[in-house]
Amino acid sequence: MRHAEQITLTERLFDYIDNRTTATADKIYEQPVAEYICPDIAAREEQLFFREHPLCVGLSNLLPQPGTYFTHELSGQPLLLTRAEDGKFRAFLNVCRHRGARVAESCGQQRSFVCPYHAWNYGLDGRLLARPEEQAFSTLPRSERGLRELAACESNGLLWVNPKVGKTLDIDTHLGALNDELGAYQLAGFHHYDSRVLTQKMNWKLLVDTFLESYHFCVLHKDSICSIFHDNLTTFDSWGDHFRICSPRRTIEQIRAVGTQQAELLPHLVAIYILFPNTVVVWQLDHIELWQIFPGADAPDESVVHLSLYTPEPAVSDSAKRHWDNNLNLVVHVVENEDFPVGEGAQQGFHTDAQAHIVFGENEPALSFFHRSISNALAARR
Repeated sequence: MRHAEQITLTERLFDYIDNRTTATADKIYEQPVAEYICPDIAAREEQLFFREHPLCVGLSNLLPQPGTYFTHELSGQPLLLTRAEDGKFRAFLNVCRHRGARVAESCGQQRSFVCPYHAWNYGLDGRLLARPEEQAFSTLPRSERGLRELAACESNGLLWVNPKVGKTLDIDTHLGALNDELGAYQLAGFHHYDSRVLTQKMNWKLLVDTFLESYHFCVLHKDSICSIFHDNLTTFDSWGDHFRICSPRRTIEQIRAVGTQQAELLPHLVAIYILFPNTVVVWQLDHIELWQIFPGADAPDESVVHLSLYTPEPAVSDSAKRHWDNNLNLVVHVVENEDFPVGEGAQQGFHTDAQAHIVFGENEPALSFFHRSISNALAARR
């Protein structure tokens, strides 16, 4: 976030604090409960948002050097992400062009990928380098059987893929002016520390909802983060379907002493970016949390979350590792023991006749904005 934007946000936040208000929507929004539990809607969402839509799959340091690779399957598509010898980020379907087996597992570093079925050998750039019994395939040139490449790009420290073969990816058009704001964080300089995969019995949108308001901070989180943040107080700004909310830490009062023009706001807030539809980028003090949220196998009643922690410096000392372990463990504790149990209970309640709609108040503008964007995208596809 550029300093001029920090100054503007600081002034807005102090206005909210002084006047005991927050960013608001024009009106209350009623969200149909069916959109969390309907299998038909879930199937349409999976196709539109997770098979054909640009997805953020990580920060640049996920592939720290040439020769590294990472497999990614949470979208429902088996993806193979590589950084080839030329340093370029590429993405492929992790499917051998012979009999369809996966050619790579997990992550690591290697010069090529050998299919475990018949030893077809693929380069980091997707080319089919060699295959046993070459003469048996003489009428099918190797040049025609490389891994199926997907549109991919690396921009301002973020890795993007369109998981559908034949689709294009124009990240400047996709992100608009938000791309410049994300660039100010210099995300390419952050280092991947650790990741966790969490499976929850709740719809993927309900899990995204967890991040979209601070109205619950001093109720649900009264014993954990309530004392750290102002509750029921956020800014809201949008770029197309993407948006940002910021919640101030109580330490923001320190800025009043030095003045908004000179102060750095970032140490005094949590900034949450929703990269539509399913990626949450969280700035916390000096590090980044990346949340990738997908429908689970039991959609619409399950979601899978890939949480990654990125740090400003590599964690090489024992004290640094303890520090980042504590940060990651706190985040997981709060969501697993406070947020997610409530969400899973709500998901069960959606299957009752208690109500046809849930309500987003005027003090929850990010929720109404997010769900309008989902509904509008599905309606436009009909």
